Amino acid sequence: MKYKINEDGNVALIEIDNEIGLKVQLCSFGAGVYSLKFDNKRMILEPKTLDDYKFSSQFFGKTIGVVAGRFKKDGLLLGQEYHLNHEPGDNFCLHGGNLKSISFKNWKYKIKDSNKKVDVIFNLKTKAGENGFPGGASIFAIYTFLKDKNAFKITYKATTPGDATFINLTNHMYFNLDDADVSEHKLKLNASTMGISDEDLYFYSSKPVTEVLDFSKLTKLNARLAFVEKKDFKKTLDDSLKFDGEGKITLTNKDVILNITTDYPAVNIYVDNTSSDMKFNNEGLSLKRRGIGLETQKWILDSNSIILMHDNIYKFTTSYKFKKK
Repeated sequence: MKYKINEDGNVALIEIDNEIGLKVQLCSFGAGVYSLKFDNKRMILEPKTLDDYKFSSQFFGKTIGVVAGRFKKDGLLLGQEYHLNHEPGDNFCLHGGNLKSISFKNWKYKIKDSNKKVDVIFNLKTKAGENGFPGGASIFAIYTFLKDKNAFKITYKATTPGDATFINLTNHMYFNLDDADVSEHKLKLNASTMGISDEDLYFYSSKPVTEVLDFSKLTKLNARLAFVEKKDFKKTLDDSLKFDGEGKITLTNKDVILNITTDYPAVNIYVDNTSSDMKFNNEGLSLKRRGIGLETQKWILDSNSIILMHDNIYKFTTSYKFKKK
């Protein structure tokens, strides 16, 4: 396995090549994945430039937090009021503070190289009150690459040195297994409970999955996307699902199988249907359905599980394994 580090100012781009098919570029800005190739094909949306990746409001490939998704902007934590940063008119805080969140900060990093793996360890500390969150946190995003497998995993760890706070971390890669769009991709996951959201996409309750979100069998996305584009106010898939037991996800196209496993209890599915003018290095992309986010995370409706006490450790892992059909 080879790796090298390129510096862009104080931002590091870390290239990993396992020499058997997997090539990844990690970036210290946002502790994220800028580029991911398997069998010389791009597996995620790769913004045209590093600046596009760094500053886009779509969070391409980045670590998301300190609380992923839409989280109530005002409330109580252990009896104390909190008031989170939010966009004008919103009643929620998006992804831990949107453009002021940890996704738009440069993380410290170090690399550990052993006989069987390479770990790239990103670390960032937040302060109490940052973006309105009650306590500060020491956060680690650890990328582990196995030398004998086309696989890697992301482990998120966090502790809070003082007051309790909220933590719910995820990665925002947009998968596209080298197609024009994800219409012909097939998806399978073991989840029979879904969140119900209001018109602000704020989840307030849950119910059994509807037919359009039942992916208990490997299902082509095209018909499901066509249905929501016509019938759902969101005009795309942007939904939270709770796993039945261990989290397992399969995403495939005609050439590649991606298997995802996680000890997180839930996943948010998001298909990019924005038709934005963002440019990518992926060839032949459509304007719509360009990529699918499979954001493993805590179940947002279990708000108590997102509380991190000063004497607890937050730790969750998601693994990604690629193979050719």
